[in-house]
Amino acid sequence: MIFCVGFTMYQTMEGIWKTFPPCEAFVGAESFTMGILGGLAILLIGQINKKFSWSIPIWVQALIGGIGITVAEFFVGLFMNKWLCPLLDKPLIWDYSMLPGNFMGQICPQFTVLWIVLSFVSIIVDDFLRWKIYGEEKPRYTWY
Repeated sequence: MIFCVGFTMYQTMEGIWKTFPPCEAFVGAESFTMGILGGLAILLIGQINKKFSWSIPIWVQALIGGIGITVAEFFVGLFMNKWLCPLLDKPLIWDYSMLPGNFMGQICPQFTVLWIVLSFVSIIVDDFLRWKIYGEEKPRYTWY
C-alpha cells in the first residue's frame, strides 16, 4: 500500500511538473522505473524514524530523505540515462545539464531541495498510513 502511494506520488508529481514550461529537465516520457524509485523512496523514508527513533527532528529526517533520494536518483540516472536509454535508442528520462550546479546532468541542488521538501511530506504520509492502516505507533515529531 505505502509503495503504491509513493509510486503514484512520483508519477503524479512528474506529470504535473511537465505541464509547467519551461521544463527541459524532463526530456522523455514518464518512466515506470521512476515510479518504482518513488515507491522505494517512500518505503526507505518511512524507515528513518524506525532506525533513529522519533526523537530525531523531522527536518533532519527530511534532510536525510532528500539526500538519500538524490543519491538514488544519481545511480538510477547513470543506469537509465547513460547506459540503458542509449542502448535501446530511447530518449533520456531527464537531463539536468542545463541547470546550475548539476553533476553529470543527473542530479542538481535545485531538485535536491525539492526532494527534501517532498521527503517532509512523505514522512508524514508514511507515518499516518502506518498508524491508521497498520496500527503502528501514533506519529509524534520534534523540531529540534
